[in-house]
Amino acid sequence: MIRRVGPWMIALALACLTPGTLAAQPAAPAASAVRACPAPDRYLTPKVPLRRAAEAVRKGKRLRVLVFAAVRMPAITETVEAKRYPASLAASLSQRLPGVDVTVTTRMEPRAGAGESLPLLNAALSAPVAPSGYDLVIWQLGSTDVLKGTDMSAFGTKLSSGVQAIHARQADAIVITMQYSPRTDFMFDAGPYLQALRWTVKSEGAALFNRYDIMRYWAEEGTFDLSDLQPGASMFEDVHRCVGDLLARFITNGMAAPETQ
Repeated sequence: MIRRVGPWMIALALACLTPGTLAAQPAAPAASAVRACPAPDRYLTPKVPLRRAAEAVRKGKRLRVLVFAAVRMPAITETVEAKRYPASLAASLSQRLPGVDVTVTTRMEPRAGAGESLPLLNAALSAPVAPSGYDLVIWQLGSTDVLKGTDMSAFGTKLSSGVQAIHARQADAIVITMQYSPRTDFMFDAGPYLQALRWTVKSEGAALFNRYDIMRYWAEEGTFDLSDLQPGASMFEDVHRCVGDLLARFITNGMAAPETQ
């Protein structure tokens, strides 16, 4: 069952989950060492091989990535943008793929659900950074649809259409699930949307990076205190750095799958 919530609860959730809100908090003292980013292996290998990305790296020594994501704030400052996971992803991919020209292009759309995202995604795919187009497209969605209580049938249909559009451009597709937060999880039932994401992504032959379950694992293991009502900027940066690093591992594992060799 999808929980219907009032505007005040949506506003509260936005305040709790919005990256800009986290980044605005006073920074915590610098840690003596970079925080580790643990995650079970089952979250770090895609169910489908990333053939186009592997081919681009093998034959052209380049990798063109588009990160298309819905964000909760209508504006993201350059300072915050530099600390979000796409920046960490770019750095981590470059480290893991020495000698490869890695380009990560980011397109953020404020408060866009699957329905609003689809035409914008198609527009982004039609204007790539290079004539050869993107080798890999990462589509982050779900949070806005959970908050709005989007009809499940419409959600699945739009998701399918988006993945098909990515594949039509001869690019690999990775779908990223929404964030997990124990502060708002009791207010919104993300379960049906997560199930729709898993089923649709599998049906369309795309890969699913399960950020929701990874963050829940961190909360349960005490890696991050995601229940903190006033998380500092350092936590925002650490969480996004870890997501970017694990996503890079996910991508390189998918490129190294036997079917891509």
